[in-house]
Amino acid sequence: MMKRFIYLLIFLFSISASAQIILTQDTTVCGLQTLQLHAFSGGSNGNSLFLTDDTHSPIVNIGFPFTFYGNTYTQLLISTNGYLTFDLTNAGLYSPWTNNLPIPNPGAIPENAIMGVWHDIDPGVGGVIYEGVNGSAPNRVYVVTWCQIPMFSCNNMIATHQIKLHEGSNKIETFIQDKPLCLTWAGGTAIHGTVDVTSTNFNIVTDPTLLLPRNWPLPWTATNEGWEFLPNGANSYTINS
Repeated sequence: MMKRFIYLLIFLFSISASAQIILTQDTTVCGLQTLQLHAFSGGSNGNSLFLTDDTHSPIVNIGFPFTFYGNTYTQLLISTNGYLTFDLTNAGLYSPWTNNLPIPNPGAIPENAIMGVWHDIDPGVGGVIYEGVNGSAPNRVYVVTWCQIPMFSCNNMIATHQIKLHEGSNKIETFIQDKPLCLTWAGGTAIHGTVDVTSTNFNIVTDPTLLLPRNWPLPWTATNEGWEFLPNGANSYTINS
């Protein structure tokens, strides 16, 4: 614990922490922006569920009301496989890695979700996932970063990506530093976009190179990208690179 605490001070001296941060040994933490970070606990026994493969986090407070496809939320779940969901019924439970059907897929997890990149990554092997609130009202930004996490079955390939939720404007941003292509697992498929609570309304990013939606069954890779999802009424988003 002492080694991890010292490491955190060295690399995150600008961060004001309100609780213990759960990290793996000698992990690299992405970003040096000032964030209020929050710990995750697996329950009264204090064991973290957060770094378990294929898992949803416990319920997380966003810190401000956020409207998604016409519904307003103050809490969400973080999946270890790269998405956020406002469906709280799966807190601490299994998060699927398989994307063997395109979004929308009514009745199947994930629904009511933001897929920064939904693919099979394994934080049990390495890396860290962290969340926090940046800024002050009424312009706060809620940030989740999947930082240097190995791809499942391709542990030498490392994924780093991020989702930001903006207070007031309800804009969503997704940032991809590295999204490798692991063709030996799930055919290299991944999904990048949003879907509402009923799997009726959805918006999928069009790959700028392949000119096809980043939906199943497309294998794709990305490096150093940023995308914004601007609300376009209650049922759609305008997506800009």
